[in-house]
Amino acid sequence: MPCLEIYLPEVNRDTKSRLADRLTTVFAESSGFPAEIFAIHFNEYQPDQIAIAGKIWDGQTGHPYLHMVLYIPRIKRSVKQKLVAEFTTAFTESVGHPDWKPVIHICEHPYDNVGVEGQLLSDAYEACA
Repeated sequence: MPCLEIYLPEVNRDTKSRLADRLTTVFAESSGFPAEIFAIHFNEYQPDQIAIAGKIWDGQTGHPYLHMVLYIPRIKRSVKQKLVAEFTTAFTESVGHPDWKPVIHICEHPYDNVGVEGQLLSDAYEACA
């Protein structure tokens, strides 16, 4: 079902907990999907593991590489707009860096292109057919 991958510098558990809570709440309120089916995967890195503009990021100057990939069934443009705005606000507030704004990619898919429990989603759940 819908899931989010986040690429960000290494953060503490409290920050990840805030992110998980806020992003899940935003997702459920903005999309209409239940929070229970939403998953988040944190992909953390050390400063010397990324480069921006051809330079290794030192962890101090400039902005880090921040990227979110949302995998979701097809949704309306207005929902996408709301999700992007709300995810950005939730992210910047949760990490405590108002200037850290992630790039957000929305990867939509029809229910026939997702497998769960060994079946296509459209076969596993009648409501998705």
